Amino acid sequence: MSAILPAVHVDMGEDKLGKYFLPWQMAWILDDARLRLAEKSVRVGWTYADAFKNVRKRLHEKNRDYLFATKDQTSAAEYMRTCGQMAEVFNLTRSIRSRGELVQKVSGKGPDGATVTMEVRFCYMKFTNGSRILAFSSNPFAMAVYGGDVGLDEYAKHPQQELLWETAQGRIRMGYDLGMWSAHNGTDTLFYQFAQEARAGKGGWSYHRLTMPDAVAGGLVEKINKWRGTNFTREQFLADCKNDARLPEIYEQTYLCNPSGSTSAMVAWGQIASCQQDYAIERIHLEAGQVTELFGEYEAGSSEVRRRRIGQWVQAVFPKLFEARAQHRLGFDVAASGEGDLACIYIDRKEAPKLRLAALFTCRTEDWDFLKSVLWAFHRNVTGLQSAGDETGLGRQICWETAKEFPGIFKPFNFAGGKHDLGFGLMNQLSVGEKVFPRGEPDVAQDYFSLRKIYSGKRWVFTEGRNLLNAASHGDIAWAGALASHADAGAVYVPLPMVFENTRWSRAVAARGDRRIEG
Repeated sequence: MSAILPAVHVDMGEDKLGKYFLPWQMAWILDDARLRLAEKSVRVGWTYADAFKNVRKRLHEKNRDYLFATKDQTSAAEYMRTCGQMAEVFNLTRSIRSRGELVQKVSGKGPDGATVTMEVRFCYMKFTNGSRILAFSSNPFAMAVYGGDVGLDEYAKHPQQELLWETAQGRIRMGYDLGMWSAHNGTDTLFYQFAQEARAGKGGWSYHRLTMPDAVAGGLVEKINKWRGTNFTREQFLADCKNDARLPEIYEQTYLCNPSGSTSAMVAWGQIASCQQDYAIERIHLEAGQVTELFGEYEAGSSEVRRRRIGQWVQAVFPKLFEARAQHRLGFDVAASGEGDLACIYIDRKEAPKLRLAALFTCRTEDWDFLKSVLWAFHRNVTGLQSAGDETGLGRQICWETAKEFPGIFKPFNFAGGKHDLGFGLMNQLSVGEKVFPRGEPDVAQDYFSLRKIYSGKRWVFTEGRNLLNAASHGDIAWAGALASHADAGAVYVPLPMVFENTRWSRAVAARGDRRIEG
């Protein structure tokens, strides 16, 4: 310890502390946000930095407790030992009034719902200024009688995350703060949900992320060599991490912050993350009230004028899409509700063998005429279009009309009989990275991840889960994306005039060149 932190004192400034801590440790130590979250690799010194942060904070502030919770009593005791070492480094052990271990009785709900009383152990360190550090094990009720700053160590591995969060979030109500850090432990964890929030800039979190390659690039190996007297190279150290992990999914989760998918997820999160790229798309969402405000209520006598206005609006908000001379694939997931699921039009640009999301339109409205007008505006103005839509239930009429208006371009799809094939095709496409969408639209990735699969008999059964970043979508964006992929299946080039010369809109679009139709 002294080899790493020689002559460190409690009031040392950022410039000097930076000599002794690695960049990500400094970022955590100096982050005073009310809510902090870090998804991280194992063994990168995060808890070590947190011990420094909170010994320092207790010494700076009177009567301010720190409530540290971790997965077991051994880890709680180890954290407190590290805190004691930090106090020694500060040469401020005289500021510690007492430390040790106590047994406390707490009450909580048992598995059957009945209230039970339990004895729990926790470690404590009391300072002469009235502040304390209390380190609790896995019992979610242990900190219930205290208030103060909260730290949740390796939260994804805590056996009762929901109950612990219920207790922990209440401890910080009186102006305290909370930090949470962990390596992942699958995707069916509350930590994973919070990490998705934080990564998307939601939930009020100050967000940190550190993979093992990032840590190595930041100087971890050199720090280990100095501390342990070893002589690892960076390449050797990373190779050992991979070899010791044995399985690729373990390496991804343990060292690269990519959690292994639950057994019910369509594909693992790491595969979905590999489909994300850094680029922008044209996207718009309208609620029912906005539709009425923009275009008024539908009236039969003025419907054609209204439809032209809607078509002009669509062209105005998706200019890059309509200017692009490329092949496009459109998927239409039908919904007609002012408050429920999304109606979604998902448009991919064909970049063989990949399909790249280029534009996304969503709305919640019961205005069927508006939905049809938007859908037809895309069909009349997007080059090289092939499309498919959900004709199941409510979508039957609009899909029938669209297929008649745009023969050979639009094909209705019946979810009731074909959902297995649609889901299986999408699963394969996501697995090999042939479905691309922007990293800056995280709810799209989350929607794909919300799709679930169950193997029943001789086939997969696909369902939808919860989109943590877009509560209105229950797989609607993802299924629209699947329909866009379905529209691409089996398409061949045929000169447009040969096929559409008798349609009402062919002359208006013939100048745009060939379109793909189903062979």
